[in-house]
Amino acid sequence: MNLATLSSSNPYQYVRVCAWAGPLVLVIAVVFWAALGQNIPPYSAAMEVNAFAEAFRAKAHLIRVGMVGMIMGGVLYMVWGLAISKVMESIERHNNVLSTLQMWGAGLTTLFFMIPPGIWLTATFRAESTAPETLQLLYDLGWMLFDMTVPVTMVQFAAFGVCVLGDRRRMPVFPKWLGWMALYLAGSFALFALMPFFKAGAFSRSGAVNFWVEFNLFFLFMLLTSVFVLRAITRLEAEHAASHPAS
Repeated sequence: MNLATLSSSNPYQYVRVCAWAGPLVLVIAVVFWAALGQNIPPYSAAMEVNAFAEAFRAKAHLIRVGMVGMIMGGVLYMVWGLAISKVMESIERHNNVLSTLQMWGAGLTTLFFMIPPGIWLTATFRAESTAPETLQLLYDLGWMLFDMTVPVTMVQFAAFGVCVLGDRRRMPVFPKWLGWMALYLAGSFALFALMPFFKAGAFSRSGAVNFWVEFNLFFLFMLLTSVFVLRAITRLEAEHAASHPAS
């Protein structure tokens, strides 16, 4: 049996592998970006520059490892997004606009896990000999890009939410509440636009809303969506097998 025959007998065999990239990149983000990267929470924008430099230099070796891990593993977010799009296509049938928007959103969101960590990695490279003001500037730059490019993720989540809510099957592929959650997050991410105006408080990069609430909901949504995508793949494989009996 060749690859073409395998693909036709189970069109979702590679989709399942891609779907597992979601939980994997989630673990990578928690371990490398959050824990090793000293982002639980990130350094406050209100820190005095010399105090920030001292704290950053003391953890530079851990941050360096964390950012390397995040950069190398961040591409898995794009792979996860592809799995979501393939499942969405089963809902859209002959109109793939929403699944395409979701895929583009996921692909561009992947850059969040690579470019800002690259900037923070650069800051660790010569941390001992870099001026405190330059270290702080690099750290700020990474966070500005990380938070302020969120509109592409808003597009990803909005497209997914609209698709889920538009599923007219008697037994929808995804639960409707997951679609509403996606739309809620797409809207709430607009609060990141307030981040540049606050160095402290709820809307700062380390604040209660723009860090603790938004990021925890983002990671929770990734986990829940991964679970339901894997369940959907099992269902779609069964439906395909029932409609294409082996000869």
